[in-house]
Amino acid sequence: MISELLPERAADAARLEQLADAGKLPVVTVLGKFNHGKSTLLNELIGQGVFAVSDARQTMELDAFDQDGVRWLDAPGLDADVQTEDDRRALRGSWEEADIRLFVHSAREGELDGSEKALLAELAADAGHSRREALVVITQIEEVGEDTLADILRVIKEQTASLEVLPVSAIRYRRGREGGKQLLIEKSGMPALKDRIAQAVRLVFAARADERQMKGIVLRAHLASAGAGRYERLKTLSAERNRQMAHFKSEFGQIQANIHKRIREV
Repeated sequence: MISELLPERAADAARLEQLADAGKLPVVTVLGKFNHGKSTLLNELIGQGVFAVSDARQTMELDAFDQDGVRWLDAPGLDADVQTEDDRRALRGSWEEADIRLFVHSAREGELDGSEKALLAELAADAGHSRREALVVITQIEEVGEDTLADILRVIKEQTASLEVLPVSAIRYRRGREGGKQLLIEKSGMPALKDRIAQAVRLVFAARADERQMKGIVLRAHLASAGAGRYERLKTLSAERNRQMAHFKSEFGQIQANIHKRIREV
């Protein structure tokens, strides 16, 4: 019914359907452009090599993994598929299913481009009224110098405005864990990111309740408006049909009268 009456609100309806599942695990979706280190980041966050890592495009579906009461989603890289099917899957994972969005951008790419800024602006706006967290994660920081990284972070923070920016190195984190080097682990930024995600996860169910109520109110209002508009259009069409029927009957009656007159004359 919503798709028919409010096609522009189909995404809200799909999200509301997700929110209706009270037992659904909190969902953390990792999204960003192809080859920015999303899958590597995810593997280190969960401590297992679950998600495929390669210089070639590997993630073409919404890959999921459940661990310790959290569902992790690895979305296809934005702009990796010229047919945009990957983008549709990535956006489904970030808009319909996700409770927490980790937007990944590689430090080696420098500042954000136009499409990334536009998407982050949408995520920030959504976070403002739905309470769904959106975090900007700058990956592969080990590939640039400290001064360069500082400049990159300064520019990106200006570009993202209200969103929190967290620089990390999944490679340093893995090396630190494997070598028992606590300083390297801390320098990787991963413990801070994991703590921040855990904090967001704890707030998911309360945020869902608020979002469900808000989206329900908005959709009901739009449905009522659309229903009223459809009713008014129906009344207009009905009146026009009655006018045309009256005109037809008048014309038909005149034709009948002319025919009878000619018959009498004959």
